[in-house]
Amino acid sequence: MRLADLWAKHGGGTLGPDAAATKDLLIFGVTDDSRDVRHGSLFCALPGSADDGLAFCAQAAAKGAQAIAVPEGTRDEALGLSEYEREKIVVLRVRDIRGFHARVAADFHSGRPDTIAAVTGTNGKTSTVCFLRDLWGDVGHNAVSLGTLGLQGRGKSYSNLEAGLTTYDAKTLHIMLGELKRAHGVTHLAMEASSHALDQQRLAGVAFDAAGFTNLTQDHLDYHASMQAYFQAKIRLFSERLNTNGVAVVNTRDTSGLQIAAAMRARSTRVISYGEAGSGADLMVLKRVPHAQGQTLKLSVFGASYEVEAPVAGAFQAENILCALGLALGTGVPVERALAGIGRLASVPGRLELAAVLANGAAVYVDYAHTPDALDNVLRSVRPHVGTKNKLHVLFGCGGDRDSGKRPIMGRIAGELSDCIWVTDDNPRSEDPDTIRRQVLSGAAGATRATDAGPRREALQLALSALRSGDVLVVAGKGHEDYQIVLERDSAGLPLDDSRGHPMTKKIPFSDAKVIREIIASM
Repeated sequence: MRLADLWAKHGGGTLGPDAAATKDLLIFGVTDDSRDVRHGSLFCALPGSADDGLAFCAQAAAKGAQAIAVPEGTRDEALGLSEYEREKIVVLRVRDIRGFHARVAADFHSGRPDTIAAVTGTNGKTSTVCFLRDLWGDVGHNAVSLGTLGLQGRGKSYSNLEAGLTTYDAKTLHIMLGELKRAHGVTHLAMEASSHALDQQRLAGVAFDAAGFTNLTQDHLDYHASMQAYFQAKIRLFSERLNTNGVAVVNTRDTSGLQIAAAMRARSTRVISYGEAGSGADLMVLKRVPHAQGQTLKLSVFGASYEVEAPVAGAFQAENILCALGLALGTGVPVERALAGIGRLASVPGRLELAAVLANGAAVYVDYAHTPDALDNVLRSVRPHVGTKNKLHVLFGCGGDRDSGKRPIMGRIAGELSDCIWVTDDNPRSEDPDTIRRQVLSGAAGATRATDAGPRREALQLALSALRSGDVLVVAGKGHEDYQIVLERDSAGLPLDDSRGHPMTKKIPFSDAKVIREIIASM
């Protein structure tokens, strides 16, 4: 591509004396990683919290970059280029360097699924995109979801490593979008949009056909500094990335959702609202009847009442289903077919996932809850699914080398909200697992059924064997993780240290859901 064309299309800033030099230059790729620069590349020096791209301009120049984009106002001496390189390399001073990089990346990696929806919010993004993917797939679309769990289809994973980021960097994302369509025939993509990604313009260059907002509660204030800044990052999905002829699906039970809905209506964008009974929203849960393996939902859909069976537990999951339903309807799925699809939703890995049902009808759920607030929420959500004569069991532990103050707090919460507590190992890392378990149990001192159940596999065996008909077991803490982090030891069983004298740790394979099913199969 001609650099002059890229600048005319996406630029915003100053070229200065380099303007004439862009006339005939051809650019053969764009990257924000100097290690990926090839001859003829455009290198974008993005600012970062740890590493600043300006520190790598010289490395990019040495590898053949013939144009470098830097934030507007950057001085020549900050680039670290030699006098010769400064004469030869075109420097673009860009007002919005992150957005520029993302939009140029979209040009170099063209193509995308026919329909793309994004979901933002503090909680519920992962479940909502998985539910939407399944509703699309149920009517025959080739649909995938992308986010915290990686790239997934219904009942299958297309990536074998943790995603690392909820929303990928711009270049990776645009490469994936093109490949999903061209090589794999994917027509529908549901993806998570994190506040970090929206603030850092990683999604610039993607025009969304639908966008969902779940909720806004305190989180990530180490990055955003204030709740208002956090909200402003979220709303960018709707104000900047959503097509004007797209649809916004918004939780209007949330005050931030009300603001988003009003802003979208003001620009004549279609809004589908969802909320609690009596709120007047387009989509509402009128009644919820929990049972051990899911819940019966009576829904209001644009004023008409329907009853559906949802094979997932929890009031918060009922809300996430409403968001996914709104996005499905907003992207063309007929009401009757979308409602039928709710009964066939798959459990979301590690998000109140129904991992197994024992022969006696006892249900086992796996959840990622690993903080006091999350454990409190999940136990309160599951309690209505337990019969009055049955018991709610919880199995969990706390991570090593992390906040030790939460351990007795989580023990206390488990003691208050469950009937049987099985304390086990989470990711002990370099700490002594026995000590961690004792600290957790100290908070549950008043509980009558609190057990130090030992290592995780043994603990699962104990808890599963104790379940009676109608009981429910919540296995909390690790969710979708398929590993444990433990202390590395030598052949004699002694802990190993690294060169600085710090204890060494390692990952070992361990998936709660997989181990649960193995144990049940052998019972």
